[in-house]
Amino acid sequence: MRTVARALPRPVTVQAPPAKAYTLRALLFGALAEGTSTLRRPLLAEDQHNMIACLRALGITVELKEGLATVHGNGGRFRPTTDSLFVGDSGVTMNFLTAAACFADKPVTLGGTPRLNERPIKEVVDGVRQLGAKVDYLGAEGLPPVRIHPTGLHGGRAAIHGAVTSQYFSSLVISSALAQAPVTLECLDDMTERPYFDISTAMMADFGALAINRDYRHITVAAPQTYQARDYLVEGDFSSASFLFLVAAVLGSTVRVEGLNRNSVQGDKRFLNLLERMGCRVHWDGTSVEVSGGDLVGIEEDMSDVPDLVPPLAVAAAFARGETRFTRVGHLVHKESNRVVAMETELGKMGIKATHDAETMTIVGNRLGIHGASVATYKDHRIAMSLAVAGLAVGDQHIENPGCVAKSFPDFWDKLALFE
Repeated sequence: MRTVARALPRPVTVQAPPAKAYTLRALLFGALAEGTSTLRRPLLAEDQHNMIACLRALGITVELKEGLATVHGNGGRFRPTTDSLFVGDSGVTMNFLTAAACFADKPVTLGGTPRLNERPIKEVVDGVRQLGAKVDYLGAEGLPPVRIHPTGLHGGRAAIHGAVTSQYFSSLVISSALAQAPVTLECLDDMTERPYFDISTAMMADFGALAINRDYRHITVAAPQTYQARDYLVEGDFSSASFLFLVAAVLGSTVRVEGLNRNSVQGDKRFLNLLERMGCRVHWDGTSVEVSGGDLVGIEEDMSDVPDLVPPLAVAAAFARGETRFTRVGHLVHKESNRVVAMETELGKMGIKATHDAETMTIVGNRLGIHGASVATYKDHRIAMSLAVAGLAVGDQHIENPGCVAKSFPDFWDKLALFE
């Protein structure tokens, strides 16, 4: 349990953490590439350490120094040193390696924590099977753990659904570049979290392979291609920075975050636009952005592409005048927790009325009525960080299992202390 006390509004400048999504992908691209890649300013949180441990188990040498990760790639050929890989609670590692481990020279098993093993993987397994891979479920159909056989990917066409997450398509498109023949991926519904798929294809190009995306419905990959090692600087993370911007919104203060790319394809950059619509002021200065809080008002927004913003935006909504309505949030049930139910429950403990149905969430703002409480985190890093920031505005906020922030933002509590 950790207690967050009320803070007074004052200007604070802070450095953005390195991007979680970029670091995870860069580690995999480095492993699949020919030669040695140097990743500069990587994020080394729990998910990244789980990815690194799995890559090492697949025979990849990864060296870590302060601010650097060096990955010695094997050109898409894995030589496992063990037959069992543990991905922890990293959905990205699970999804991405389900395809990439097909290029190992012997069978391997992929599994994770109890919560990870409840998260669906059927679409990516269906996809790699359609491309010629052999994958077996070791437990319930559609869920980890799975056994991956050394078949590679033959190529051809795979048609799967993307409504739960774009991670399935990111997994397939990355490994498809190493297939024996060209690949066509078809999305059978509306892909959610599209910006994360954009990150995957943009980074493919950075490492020397191309995919053509036609309206997130048909993606074609010429194959076989070869990934090339490179020196890669990881950009700042808008997802983690959202909690720093949230401080400005709920305290009515000014927060300046340095080290962000204004032209980034990260979808969570949209948090800045959403805060502006709610009444904050946003000013860019090169690679720094300054957010100043204002009189917050409720908004309505489709969150299908930015599900990670629902927890922090829900906190902003709690301090706003009127109602805020989030639409297309049904897929949040498959995250580290059911984030809609989690935020509704914990905001309720703080005096805020929130309701939901299958695809929407509504929050009735009440700045004068909100108060501190003992709140659960559901072992979900984004729930913990959102409720902690709320604590700066209300005081006497008690956060259960505060260590879960290590999944994406290991020094979050040090950063939060700058505002106390």
